[in-house]
Amino acid sequence: MAKTFSDYLAVLGDYVLEQGGDTKTAIAGAAGDSRECRSAFVFCTLQGERVDGAQFVPMALANGAVAVLADRRLDLPPGVPWAVVREPYHAFARVAEFSRDFPARALQLLGITGTNGKTTTAYLLRDILTRAGKQVGMLGTVEYDLGHGCILPADRTTPTPFQVQEMLGAMRDKQVEYAVLEMSSHALAQQRLGSAVFAGAVFTNLTRDHLDFHHTFENYYQSKKLLFEQFLGRSAPMVVNIDDPWGQRLAEELHSENVYTFSLTGKTARIRGEELRLAEDCSEFILQLPGERWQLHTPLLGRYNVSNVTAAVTLAYALRLPGEAIRAAVSRCQGAPGRLQRLALPNGAAAFVDYAHTDDALSNALAALRPICRGRLLVLFGCGGNRDRSKRPLMAAAACGGADWVLISSDNPRYEAPEEIIKDILAGVPAGQEVAVEADRAAAIRLALAQTRPGDMLLIAGKGHENYQECQGRKTHFSDVECVQDYIREQS
Repeated sequence: MAKTFSDYLAVLGDYVLEQGGDTKTAIAGAAGDSRECRSAFVFCTLQGERVDGAQFVPMALANGAVAVLADRRLDLPPGVPWAVVREPYHAFARVAEFSRDFPARALQLLGITGTNGKTTTAYLLRDILTRAGKQVGMLGTVEYDLGHGCILPADRTTPTPFQVQEMLGAMRDKQVEYAVLEMSSHALAQQRLGSAVFAGAVFTNLTRDHLDFHHTFENYYQSKKLLFEQFLGRSAPMVVNIDDPWGQRLAEELHSENVYTFSLTGKTARIRGEELRLAEDCSEFILQLPGERWQLHTPLLGRYNVSNVTAAVTLAYALRLPGEAIRAAVSRCQGAPGRLQRLALPNGAAAFVDYAHTDDALSNALAALRPICRGRLLVLFGCGGNRDRSKRPLMAAAACGGADWVLISSDNPRYEAPEEIIKDILAGVPAGQEVAVEADRAAAIRLALAQTRPGDMLLIAGKGHENYQECQGRKTHFSDVECVQDYIREQS
């Protein structure tokens, strides 16, 4: 159906503060990137943290845009229809979904939020749904799976509003039934999915991260809570980890019969994981469901992965997916790349590449390896630049408390000097404890690998699946996994 600028303004409703120009102008689409504008598009722009989008209006118009939505009045050429909107992130999400004819309405959306565990839980859910015979897509930190084998590399956990609607539209067009979405706190706070309604949601945990954006832990929590309070269907199951204190609070505040609490610690929960057996190559446990008791086996390692499995299984159970399909998928799912990804070293040691980039995630990864490590446990990590600085000393404390040998390096320094980031990290090293420092991450990985002896385990934390290092606005190719593989080839 043909749309006009007036139709877009009607969808925005009271988001519109003022407007001008011919509202009958035909609109063929919308974009938030001037390079993606085409003939008869509306260009959506705002003042960003580093860049003012208004400077790209001439390019957008040159590329075919015929109208502009902005967060303030702009100096536009005569005759260009325009509108000023409040809460531009929220408003542009409504524009994005309208431009693609609300694709989320044709899909069963399943959202996963929390600081850690989102990606592994998403992979598990995708595999369970696939095993149950469903057509599935997935958007998350590692990849964007649009269904039927169409997979794109991901550049962020939850895409921008225009990207996410384009991808949901592609899933709809491919007749995908379910879309599993990792929902970052940024995306929830900015309402990037517009008016989308979810058919189910999972809360994994909440630990310190992103306080550069949210400023307080309470704000961080409230952003996560939005998924359950504003974006769920009336009867949608809400899966909550009550081993996490914030999950305990969330379950109490939701106070709904649709809440499916789970626990591995014996707490009073609807779903309980019991009798854990954590081995070097797998994990096994009993899952106590209402009236049922399942023996589960997973190739994923560590207690925290048992929690991720329990989260995914609980949502699948609440959605009434076949138990046989759930158990079969769990027994085969290898999880996501860069999540405790094991690489055997020629000297009988092993390296594990992991995405852990918070103190809690680092502690959990080390705790998963400690009971199965026959030698020393070594760790290499860094902290990202232009991100929450308060977690840097906490990362050091986690590393020193969980490993026998610690090497501090760089991890996407962005616009900060690596030496300054490392200085912040070192503030968390306990008095009297020695750590190694090598700012060059490639050199640091080689140094750490050279330190290993038979039976040792080396955790290379922070980047996981990432294949770049970001410095001064440029991304250059870099992969922890490839660094280890190069070393193995040289030593073999």
